[in-house]
Amino acid sequence: MRLLTELKRRKVFRVAAAYAVVAWVLIEVSDTVFPRLGLPEWTVTFVIALVVLGFPVALFLSWVYEFTPEGIQRETDVTAEEAGEPPTDRPMDYLIMGGLFVVAAIAGIGVFWFSDTGSEEGPATTAEGAPAAIHDKSIAVLPFTDYSADGDKEWFADGLADEIRAALTRTPDLLVNARTSSFRHKNSDLDIREIAADLGVAYVLEGSVRMSAERIRVTAQLIRAADGFHLWSEHFDRNVAEMIEIQEDLARQIAMAMETTMDSEALADMVVVGARSVDAYQAYLQGRALAIPDPTSESYALFEVARALDPGFAEAHFRAALYWWLQLDINRAESYETRLTPDQIRQNFVERIDQAIATAPTPAARKGYQAMKASRELRLRGAIDLYRGYLAERPREIAVWSELMLQAQRASDQAALNEALETVLAQAELLPGAARLYLTFAWWGSDQEQVVDRVAALLARWPDQELVWYQAHRALLVAGEVELAREVAARYKQLPGAVDVLSMLVSARQACAEGRRAEVEGMLASVPEHDTSLLWLYLVMLGRMQEAADLLMPLERDGRTEALASFLFYPEFDPTPFPSLMRVLEREQVERSAPAAQRYACQG
Repeated sequence: MRLLTELKRRKVFRVAAAYAVVAWVLIEVSDTVFPRLGLPEWTVTFVIALVVLGFPVALFLSWVYEFTPEGIQRETDVTAEEAGEPPTDRPMDYLIMGGLFVVAAIAGIGVFWFSDTGSEEGPATTAEGAPAAIHDKSIAVLPFTDYSADGDKEWFADGLADEIRAALTRTPDLLVNARTSSFRHKNSDLDIREIAADLGVAYVLEGSVRMSAERIRVTAQLIRAADGFHLWSEHFDRNVAEMIEIQEDLARQIAMAMETTMDSEALADMVVVGARSVDAYQAYLQGRALAIPDPTSESYALFEVARALDPGFAEAHFRAALYWWLQLDINRAESYETRLTPDQIRQNFVERIDQAIATAPTPAARKGYQAMKASRELRLRGAIDLYRGYLAERPREIAVWSELMLQAQRASDQAALNEALETVLAQAELLPGAARLYLTFAWWGSDQEQVVDRVAALLARWPDQELVWYQAHRALLVAGEVELAREVAARYKQLPGAVDVLSMLVSARQACAEGRRAEVEGMLASVPEHDTSLLWLYLVMLGRMQEAADLLMPLERDGRTEALASFLFYPEFDPTPFPSLMRVLEREQVERSAPAAQRYACQG
């Protein structure tokens, strides 16, 4: 009892309470602010260690010293009267009361900010009002921020985020949002919870880079969207020569933080970059930054530099091959950038894709490159088998499912298409890219009577994803739902990401379905003469089939069979006027149905 009385007299308990309050505030502030400032994770641990070590020191000082009206004095020099005067208690009382007020305020703000019930937005919901499905192992990789001194390393920031996303996509039990969706939020002011709700993911990875001639500093945080909690954070401060290791370490640690089922050897295969030369890797990343959405002549030149510097860099070979692939595709804006003949273009493609196949870092990657080569050479059955083999190991790659479905459609392989549609539909409420892909091909499937209900559900799930609404509009017109399609068309045009060309196409389809032929004729007159694919679509909508076939005849004369094959996507397309394409279909034993009349074509 005497000890307790003495402790009380010397105000040790008050000091302990005040110290606890201040310590708690310091730890909370550092845990929240330090990651945002790009400080390494150990700095928070350092603050906690200082606070813990300081506690016994504070108790010792409170035992030895005393607050008095004349200031701080040694306890042995203070009289009982001085120690007991009420004014000497007030500073400590004020400190404790103020600290408790701060703690209560921070706790209250935390409850309001992170509580689902306190959020004005609330969780995403479906049309029935139930919470939208969010996979517990789903992630979006946001564009990293460039904090370099000159602000000229955005190519590295974007490229690093791209490569991490690509590596995580290879993990079988992770759902990774597509680049197109994630990069919509570049430089966004939205809260992380709002971004995650828009993308339909449980976790968000954000980060920043600072790069100089010799050093790279990368900070990354994995954030749980439900409460904004930083599940994992990491800071790298290394030499430029360690650039490749930074990406591999980041991807591996993120996958481990999300508790995937992959073992250490499988994780190592997943994240491998495949480049040995840092200079080659930098050229490759600069090329990736310019290849949005597809390779251009400028990005191709950088991929060629990467290939020359590191002949064993498979992905650089692949990206260079992709450039030549697109030179034969009439549906790409980059087509016909070169005056080479189709045979010369094919030779350039084969040379680079063969090098990618030969240097592939993993068997799965090799199979993916082989599938690309088979699809470009119109070996439809072989491409389907190769894509299936690739997806058996890496089932989450939506872009590869898209290629498989395209080849199945070209080959009129209804069983393969339906199987793929079922798999993609299972992910359509979890990822907007899967929803878009399902709606792109759904009207070719065998269960078209269910498409309308699924369209409604997916539109409710993804109210701000413009490509989901674009594909939904066509699916509804094919199903004969003209009135519902009109509402979808109006909504699509209001979305901030809507593209002018696609908006005009939506308007034309709706006008045809409603019998407003003259409007579509006027739209056709405004289509550029060089845009063969778009001209063909308008001619088919207007029922001018002979003109549509004549429009494609130059492709037959120039030997661009790959470009002709892209029109096999449409059931209205008639391949019989094109001998080169018919030879492919015969070789692949494709039994294609007779051209179907377009359900929403203009009448008269």
